[in-house]
Amino acid sequence: MKKILLFFVTAIFMIAFAACTGAKKTDAPSDQPVKTDSIVKVVAVDSTATAAAASTVNPADLLKNFQAYAKAYGDAFNNLANNPTKFTELSGQSQQKVNEMEQVKSQLNPAQLQAYQKALDIIIKVNKGGK
Repeated sequence: MKKILLFFVTAIFMIAFAACTGAKKTDAPSDQPVKTDSIVKVVAVDSTATAAAASTVNPADLLKNFQAYAKAYGDAFNNLANNPTKFTELSGQSQQKVNEMEQVKSQLNPAQLQAYQKALDIIIKVNKGGK
């Protein structure tokens, strides 16, 4: 009985593997654009726009905005039961805010670096679930 069951399970896995690795034929006409190309173009424009926006902003102002974001993110985590949508909205911005600060981190003085690290610690603590 075990041998028969093992044979069927092996056969199912082999069929599933063959089905997943098989080549697929596309029936899309060549005059229509492929959606994946448009997604790649949007991402490339977005990252360029973010880099341009970060270079035009004063690092001190960016630090103040980052600190305000970290405080709001921590408060939203502490009040998660009252307003989960605010926390969800702020958590979606977390990586973008950290990346913006990392780009101008070299322009900060030691006191600003300490303030940045404190705000970053708040964000890291919230991302780890408050632990």
